[in-house]
Amino acid sequence: MAGWRERIYNGYVGYWAPLALLAFLTGMFWIGDRSLYHKLYYATLALPTLLVALVSPVRFLHQLRQPYLVLFLVFSLYVMLSLSWSPEQNYSKLKQPLYVLMLLLAVGAMAEHDMRRLVQCVALAAVFASLFALITMLMYGMDENRPERLEGMGALYNPLLTTHVYGFFTVMAMGALVTSRRYFAVKLSMFVVLLCLLFLTGSRTPLLALLVCVGWLVLLLGDRRVVVLAAVVSLAIILGFWGLDYNPLERGLSYRPFIWQDAWRQTLPVLWLGHGYDASIDIYLPDLDYLLADTHNLTLGVIYQTGLVGGVMWLSLYVYGFSQAWRYRSSGLVIISSVLLVYGFVAGMTEGSAFMSRPKEHWFIIWIPIALHFAVLRKVGTGMKGVSA
Repeated sequence: MAGWRERIYNGYVGYWAPLALLAFLTGMFWIGDRSLYHKLYYATLALPTLLVALVSPVRFLHQLRQPYLVLFLVFSLYVMLSLSWSPEQNYSKLKQPLYVLMLLLAVGAMAEHDMRRLVQCVALAAVFASLFALITMLMYGMDENRPERLEGMGALYNPLLTTHVYGFFTVMAMGALVTSRRYFAVKLSMFVVLLCLLFLTGSRTPLLALLVCVGWLVLLLGDRRVVVLAAVVSLAIILGFWGLDYNPLERGLSYRPFIWQDAWRQTLPVLWLGHGYDASIDIYLPDLDYLLADTHNLTLGVIYQTGLVGGVMWLSLYVYGFSQAWRYRSSGLVIISSVLLVYGFVAGMTEGSAFMSRPKEHWFIIWIPIALHFAVLRKVGTGMKGVSA
């Protein structure tokens, strides 16, 4: 019986999980429909991980030694508890944290089994992202009736949401550039292609988040390479705006201050515990005669639904992640995973409220960076041999 379980686990973590993760990271580009993307994740990664965890629980339980996973579980339990006072009381939402947990367990198991294979899997996904970005831009350029802002292909249809996915890979390429000289020309080409696509979306959020990421790299490394990178990225953004004849202030602040103020006003009556998970919100924009159902700030969305108690738990995921990144800043993989975490946190400050959702674009700025950072921290914390980025 023990040998049978071992064979199942080894086959899962050595072959199935890497292929499933690769499909998940690239599925938005080629699957064509968001509902199919959800099913892709459930069928290839979430369900197999759950089954293998039930068959070989000991292989997964020791991941609880990593505080990151404990913080996530505490936050998830509280979020689910808040359903009891939510006006919606949609208990089908109880499965949402399970989807995220399966991602954390799968990536953590892959890192423990073979960190090199996990790195290769994510790197290959970044190569695919660069190729799809190039194809998307070519088709956008050849379209005579193209919209003013690039919207994306496959399951991607919204300029800002598209930047969540491509911005994730842009930052990954940037982090890899400064942590290793291997395949420098390839990584630089990927970074340039992905950055060009971000410009064509016309979204300002990813560019702001990118600049903050550069600042984070300067703080972690503080050497000449990163200072040069900071100058190059800043110049590229300026030239990009100039070349596209795009004024980043033309749309003002897109009503963000008003939205945040009204969301905070609606939060104050239940400040400590919030309205409950999945509670809806209505924000009326009188200038546009338009009703929004989104706080346009992930952290504010967490506080609206789960109160300051949930907000502290949410922020603890990032505080712990950043503090451990500083502690292990000599590791190239920690630098890359932490800069992904920074990008996601900053990008989430101006968009979104669905912090615990089905697999979609928001996962690329929340749970995928957290999962990768969790896996890398387990690697450096247990003293496994390093892997070049």
